[in-house]
Amino acid sequence: MSNSTQTRRLGLNLALLLLVGGLGAVAWWQTNQPETLPETLLTLTRADITRVTITREPSSAKPDVIRLEREGERWRMLEPKSVAANATRISQLFTLLDETVAASYDATGKDLAQYGLAPASVSVAFNDATLWFGDDNPISRQRYLLHDGKVKLVSETVFGLLTGDVMALVDNKLVPEGRTVKAVALPEGFNAQAAGLLQNWQSASALRVEASSTAVSKGKVNLTFDDGSTLALDVLSNEGELVLANIVSGLHYVLAEIQRKALLPRK
Repeated sequence: MSNSTQTRRLGLNLALLLLVGGLGAVAWWQTNQPETLPETLLTLTRADITRVTITREPSSAKPDVIRLEREGERWRMLEPKSVAANATRISQLFTLLDETVAASYDATGKDLAQYGLAPASVSVAFNDATLWFGDDNPISRQRYLLHDGKVKLVSETVFGLLTGDVMALVDNKLVPEGRTVKAVALPEGFNAQAAGLLQNWQSASALRVEASSTAVSKGKVNLTFDDGSTLALDVLSNEGELVLANIVSGLHYVLAEIQRKALLPRK
């Protein structure tokens, strides 16, 4: 074999060795790079948030404002009513923290009206970070949001909650969190000594909560809790769904018909 042939083969082997080594180095470099996480709407965590403010028609002269505040591990509505907040709905609101941003544009010089952001229909503030909600993108069905000087396109599942019935944000449990029912007084004709009655009232949960309206009481229920406090409820329905009115909070709790026998067992 000639020297020139050996030289060519040596050069080819060396080139292949360098190529393999280079590919290995690239693979090692890519493997050891820190993972790039997708951009999310906010850098806040759930533990950071102590206040949530929802403002409907924020550009109007008299916007509707809903204020929620954390008390320990629980949430309470402060406006428009002072009542315990619905924990499930609060968790739904917090899904916004995890939504990734599909696209982001500098809002400066943009016609925000084309995005439904001038004016925005509703805003939500987590502590002092405010998100303004615009229209859906007609193609992707993602929503335009304005935050920190940028128009952001995101998927979200909270717009209906932000713009729907405010009562959906109210806790639908009859017994306040942390209280235990120790005694129940029922209207005449009902059995307050029925087996399981205390537990039935302890776990009672409404299908929905409504703002109170004029209605005639058909009897009163009084619950006594472990701390000595009491809760008075008016029974507003004789059949079908069971409707109970909390006179103090001005709320009606609508329970499934099947709960009527459990909560109001007849003698």
